[in-house]
Amino acid sequence: MPIHKVGYRGWQGKKVPVPWRWWIISFTGIRVVLRSRWVRRLMFVCYFPVLYWGLAVFMLEQYMAYPDLQSDLIEAIQQADRFENNRDRWRRPGRNGPPQNRRMQRPGFINMLPKSQVVIDALQSPGADTRHVVWSWLLMTFFRYPQSIMLLFLVGFIAPGLISRDVRSRAFLLYFSRPIGRFEYILGKLMIPAVFIAFITCLPALVLYVFGIMLSTDWSIISMTWDIPFRVLAASFILILPTASIALMLSSLTQESRFATFAWFALWIMGHGAWLAIVLAQSISFGKPPFSQSVMDSALVENWSLISLYNNLGAVQSWVFGFDKFTDIWPSFTILCLLTLVALVILFRRVSAPIRI
Repeated sequence: MPIHKVGYRGWQGKKVPVPWRWWIISFTGIRVVLRSRWVRRLMFVCYFPVLYWGLAVFMLEQYMAYPDLQSDLIEAIQQADRFENNRDRWRRPGRNGPPQNRRMQRPGFINMLPKSQVVIDALQSPGADTRHVVWSWLLMTFFRYPQSIMLLFLVGFIAPGLISRDVRSRAFLLYFSRPIGRFEYILGKLMIPAVFIAFITCLPALVLYVFGIMLSTDWSIISMTWDIPFRVLAASFILILPTASIALMLSSLTQESRFATFAWFALWIMGHGAWLAIVLAQSISFGKPPFSQSVMDSALVENWSLISLYNNLGAVQSWVFGFDKFTDIWPSFTILCLLTLVALVILFRRVSAPIRI
């Protein structure tokens, strides 16, 4: 039969619904990222802190199950605080100026962590909400310290090349020659870092929560802590949306991924470094004791933390886990919303550029 008489033939392959076209872009990008050995190694390292926080959950459950341990733990905390306060109180004469300057008061080690006094009060007076308070605090510190640092490096490996490579290779012509719009393209790209961020933050946090439920001898703990998984999801969303949007915006502004990588690390390091420098300078100028105490000073932290993306994320997460009121963190929330909005607007404009040409 001649080829011109074959006529129309319907597509026999699998059709993808229109709302899920973005997933093809995300799935392909995730597979490409997972080819990197460094990314796989970093993802493996990201789960090491889960063991440490899991041990803390185990110790809490033992503390709640055996009342005899409560007085011992309280005494241990008090002794540790007294040791930290008295270790450097007196120094040898002639080393650090006149005698009145040789006296140094230091806070206890546990006071270095945010909202630690709330946890100490809950442990010293155990009640029905002790587990809820301590679990929320553990998950908040889990998000704020180890996983935020891991996120900085993981996104720094993944995001810079997601759009810059398309800009350099003119892959937009291939994408937009198909029934794919700007929204589907950007959503597909955003989901690539979002999946990896959720894998190192949301998933291990939910595993810790389930681990705590399994260790508890009282199943009523589920009714006491039912809101914690939702708080974990909200904290993950607050962490994912601004960071993924900013990383992709930086990637869209250049054809060289190394420039986007440098800008990503500079945004975090310079912002937080400037905050640390300002707080340290103020603590010295006002004659405050050591820097470890000055960084916990609420006035200094609230006045200058807005210049640090890391501190803004930590403030909003503290509100999500119930340790702050919205009236206290609304400047940080507003800054994150503005940064996300500006990043998405620039991203849409950069992606639309090939279409307008």
